[in-house]
Amino acid sequence: NALAELADPHTNYFSPKASADFNTQMSLSLEGIGATLQTEFEYTKVASVTKGSPAEKSKKLHAGDKIIGVAQGDSPIVNIVDWRLDEVASLIRGKKGTTVRLEIIPADQPNKTKIISIVRDKIVIEEQSAKSVIKEVTRNGKVHKFGVITIPSFYIDFAAARRGDANYKST
Repeated sequence: NALAELADPHTNYFSPKASADFNTQMSLSLEGIGATLQTEFEYTKVASVTKGSPAEKSKKLHAGDKIIGVAQGDSPIVNIVDWRLDEVASLIRGKKGTTVRLEIIPADQPNKTKIISIVRDKIVIEEQSAKSVIKEVTRNGKVHKFGVITIPSFYIDFAAARRGDANYKST
């Protein structure tokens, strides 16, 4: 990073992981199961499930469930208790169409564990997308229309733009 900043103060080096995280943030999409995770003591807990995601469609994973193991396809389950959240997330994410198996402690059955399978898909992070609405205001008996655009973050799907995809997401 210090070497990159010598050439230009606005240039930074991204490690492969930081680069992947940056690309996810900029494209507002990722490939995974669609669950927001958080750490609770030594456990990885599901904070929420993204609407329309593979996790929601499966009806097997719910907010409050604790994930204690992760496996890729038919591989053996790896115990992830006490792991860092970013390491757990990288195990759960994967290519669209592949299967991840999770060993969970269901929120509604805290004395039981079960293993579930979810097929990964592309997840679109809609809450960071620009939104627009037309507002009508009546003043002195006359209706005025205003367009309001809300931009929670700036983004561009670099990979789709490079491919020439006409419908790539961009602020």
